[in-house]
Amino acid sequence: MHAFLLAVALAAATGGAPAKQQQPQPAAKHIDIDDDEVVEGANQNPDGEDVFARKRARFGTLIKLRENFTPELLKSAE
Repeated sequence: MHAFLLAVALAAATGGAPAKQQQPQPAAKHIDIDDDEVVEGANQNPDGEDVFARKRARFGTLIKLRENFTPELLKSAE
C-alpha cells in the first residue's frame, strides 16, 4: 500500500500532464517612411492632462506552504 501511495505522490510531483507548447512570436514589422511623407500626431489625453493610475496594493500571502503531509497520507491509507 505504501508503494502505491509513493507512486501516486511521485506522479503528482512530476506534473503528470504534458507541458503546453509555446506559440511562435510574430515577426517584427519594419515601416519605411520617406521624406515626402509626413506623420503628424497629437496627445490623446482628456483635456491635455496626463492620467495616472494608482499603484497596486501589496498584500502578504495567505497560503501556508507545508513540507509534510504524512498525517493526511496515513489517514487516507486506513
